[in-house]
Amino acid sequence: MAKNIENIMICEPADALTFEGPFNRAIKRCLVIRSLVNKDMAYKLKTTSPRLFYVRPNIGIIGAKSSVSIEIFMPPTLPLSPDPFGKRHKFLIVVGEAPEPVVDLQNFFKDLDPANAWEGRVRCELVLPMPENNNGFGDIILDESIRQTVGGEPNEELERTYDALEVSTLVDMQILQEKVSNLEKVRLELSQQIQDLRDSAEKGQHAKKVLLRQRSTMFLFSAACVAVGAILFFGNFGKDFLKLIEKAF
Repeated sequence: MAKNIENIMICEPADALTFEGPFNRAIKRCLVIRSLVNKDMAYKLKTTSPRLFYVRPNIGIIGAKSSVSIEIFMPPTLPLSPDPFGKRHKFLIVVGEAPEPVVDLQNFFKDLDPANAWEGRVRCELVLPMPENNNGFGDIILDESIRQTVGGEPNEELERTYDALEVSTLVDMQILQEKVSNLEKVRLELSQQIQDLRDSAEKGQHAKKVLLRQRSTMFLFSAACVAVGAILFFGNFGKDFLKLIEKAF
C-alpha cells in the first residue's frame, strides 16, 4: 500500500484546484509540488477525468528540496456533455524515489512497487459564476448551491484514475479545430465563388438574348427602311422613268 505523500511533499494549493466559470473558455490553473527530502523523486499525475483536464508536464523528476510547477488546463466544456458536475474530480499524485537517472519514466512507474510509492490527492472544484442580478441577496444560499465540489461523499477505493494527458493533446485538438474552422471558411468561399459564377452565367445568357433581340430589331428596322424607300422612289419617280422609256422607243 502506498504511503502518504504529505510526509515528503507539499502541494500548493493543498485543499483544491478551483476552476471558475463560465466554462465556454479554456481555464488554466497551476499546481506546485515542493519536495521536503534530500533525494531526487519521480512524480506522475493521474486523474479521474482525463478528458476534462490536461496537464504540462504530467510526469517528471523533482530535484532534492526543489519544486515543480504543473499547469493544468480545462478546455471549453460547453455544451456540457457529459455534465462535468455529475462527478467528483480529483488528481492523484504518485511519487517514487529515483536514486539513479531514470531513462524511461513510464516504465519506472509501471514497475514501481506500491509499497515504495507515495500518493496524494488534490480535488478539483468547479465554480459557476454568480448571477449578475443577485444584488447581494441570498449570497449564502447561492454560494452553497453554486460553489460545488460535485458528487457525493468520496469513496477512494472505488474511484478509478487514469494517466493525465499531456497538454500537447489539447494543443493538437485546438490545431484540429482551427483546421476545421479554416476548411469551413474555404468551403464558404468556394460556395460563394460557385454562386457568383452561376450568377455571371445567367447574366451572360440574358445579355446574349438581349443582343440577339437587338440584332433582330435592327434587321427588321433596316428592312422596313428599304421598303419605305422603294415605295417613295417608285411613287415619286416611277412615272418620269416610264416616260423616258417611251421616248426612247
